[in-house]
Amino acid sequence: MATAENSTTPARIPTRIYAQLGILVLIWAANWPLTKAVLPDMSPVLFTTVRFIGSAVMMAVLAIPMRRPLLPVAGERVKLALIGIVQIAGMLGFGTFGLQFVGSGRTAVLIYTMQLWALLLGWAIARDPIRSKALVGALVGFGGILLFLNPWLVNWHNPRVLVGNAFALGGGINWAIGACFYRRYTWRSPYWTQIFWQILWSAVAMTAAVFIFHQPTATRWTVALVGVLSYNWFLGTALCYWWWSQALTLLPASRAGQIVSLVPVVAVLMSALWAGEPVGTMAVISILLIAFGIWLTMRSR
Repeated sequence: MATAENSTTPARIPTRIYAQLGILVLIWAANWPLTKAVLPDMSPVLFTTVRFIGSAVMMAVLAIPMRRPLLPVAGERVKLALIGIVQIAGMLGFGTFGLQFVGSGRTAVLIYTMQLWALLLGWAIARDPIRSKALVGALVGFGGILLFLNPWLVNWHNPRVLVGNAFALGGGINWAIGACFYRRYTWRSPYWTQIFWQILWSAVAMTAAVFIFHQPTATRWTVALVGVLSYNWFLGTALCYWWWSQALTLLPASRAGQIVSLVPVVAVLMSALWAGEPVGTMAVISILLIAFGIWLTMRSR
């Protein structure tokens, strides 16, 4: 999620912060192939809804011993709710739907192109200046995206594959739109409260989506499905956002973001090892170009 840049940074960052961010990358990367594996048991829209509801409950429970308020300060509630619906419900809803049709590694890579879209949308929405290094990074990154979507890697004759890629890209664009609007404001609510509020209203939005888009397919409550949902509630959301909030108190958001940008690269490796998803030379080159472009854009901020 987009955050304000820290004004000061300690001279020495505790090693545990980097260790936590490293584990966070592994947890978030592993979640993509794990989620894809259980989608045959539950529709994407219902899975995302249950995921948000459980995550909101988990964060509310943890807020008690952490003494974190659950209600944002007055004047921020509607803005945070709308931003959360766009950048969390939109990103994960689109991404999970796309997972039905394309590989988990590919989905993760396209979702995390958010930084590239945010550069363009930030200029369009808030007239944020684009520095030369960021412009070079965007050109490299978008070149990687074009290579990643070329007909040698994507079957353009298969409508399901095209839909999957489009929804994954849509997830990254939704994330970027929400992040751009987030950066336009100065927030007074604690970070944990902000994330809880955004996930809560994402759950509300996805619950409404269930009644509109959910197909009447049978849900199979398998051990794997319950395990992946629990993984999301306890590790993917509660633990990771707790560690993420700790990291942002000591690290600039750009530096922490550079570490988290490793998620799609690790997701591709995990998807290849666990699910046998093919990773050819052209795909590796395109992923590296995208990752390098994202790194350059983040370095420029």
